[in-house]
Amino acid sequence: MPNQDGSLTESDQITLARALDHMIPGTDPNLAARALDLGADLDKKTLEDKLSRSALLRIIEALSLDMTSHVVGGFPAMTEQQQINALLSIEHLLPGEFTSVLELARNLYYADERTPERQSTAENEAEIFGKFQ
Repeated sequence: MPNQDGSLTESDQITLARALDHMIPGTDPNLAARALDLGADLDKKTLEDKLSRSALLRIIEALSLDMTSHVVGGFPAMTEQQQINALLSIEHLLPGEFTSVLELARNLYYADERTPERQSTAENEAEIFGKFQ
C-alpha cells in the first residue's frame, strides 16, 4: 500500500513491475516492462498529473488489498493466473483508473526506442486488458 505522502513503497514498486508485465505482454524478456523499468517511468510520469497519480495509487492500493494476495504473501507471490485475475477484477471495478494507467503505461512503453512498433489492442492477441468485452 502506498505511503501516506503518495510515494510507492518498495513492495508497491515490485507489484507495479509485475502488473505491468501482464498489462503489456511481450515475447522478449529483455523488452518486458519490468526489464525496461517501466514502473519507475510510470511512477515519475504520474507525478506530473494529479488524476494520473490518483489512478495509479488506487490501482496499487487495490492490488495490495486483493484477498488472494493476502493469503499467499503479496501480489508477487501469486501465480501468473492469479495475478491476471486480480488485474481483470480491478479493470472491472475501477475501469476509468485502470484504463488511464494502462494507456499511460502503453504510451511510455512504446515511446521507448528499444520496443517493437505498437499494434492496436485488437490486433495483438497477447493483449488481455483494455479490450471491449
